[in-house]
Amino acid sequence: MRDLIGKAPWQVMLALVVIAVLFCYGVDCWWREWKHCWCCKGSARHYRSDGRVFRDCWWCRRTPGRKLRVGRKLWNRFAKVRKASA
Repeated sequence: MRDLIGKAPWQVMLALVVIAVLFCYGVDCWWREWKHCWCCKGSARHYRSDGRVFRDCWWCRRTPGRKLRVGRKLWNRFAKVRKASA
């Protein structure tokens, strides 16, 4: 088996790694479709330096700091197009 892996071209190995990463990201998007907002870190609020609530987060639109992942948006779009064509 080691000889088979050692003789494989680097393009094949790179393609296998990319496919594995995309598969893992797809499973992650299916399992956990929400991610934390990058701006408020999931709290849905921005805080002042003294720790008091300053304002609601504009980026996640005051949801509990949740945003859909990019892969989940693509999956939902694909499902909508497939459903419309059926």
